[in-house]
Amino acid sequence: MKGNRYLGWQRTLGAFAVGATAGSAIALLFAPASGRVTRKKIAWQFRSWGRSTTRQIQQTKKLLTRKAAGLKEAAVEKLGEGREWLMERVSNSSNGRHHPVSRRMAHH
Repeated sequence: MKGNRYLGWQRTLGAFAVGATAGSAIALLFAPASGRVTRKKIAWQFRSWGRSTTRQIQQTKKLLTRKAAGLKEAAVEKLGEGREWLMERVSNSSNGRHHPVSRRMAHH
C-alpha cells in the first residue's frame, strides 16, 4: 500500500510540474520582452522541465528496482519452502508413511 501512495504522490508532483511549466511558458509568451529573450526563456523553461522529469523517472526507477528485488526475494523464499514441503512429502512416502495431505493431493 505504501508504494501506491508514493506513486500517487509522484503523479501529483508530475501534474504540478507540467502545469507550472505550461503556465510559465504561457506567461512568457504574453510578457513584454523581445522575441529573442522570450525564446531563450521558453528554452530554459523546457530544459528545466526536462531535468525535473528525468529526476522523477530516476526516482521511480529506483523504487521499482527495490520493489522487484523484494518480490524476487519473496519468490525465492516461497520456492524454497515449496521445495522443502515437497521433499518432506516424498521422503515420507518412500518410508511407507503417508501424510494426509499427500493422499488428498493424489486424488486430484
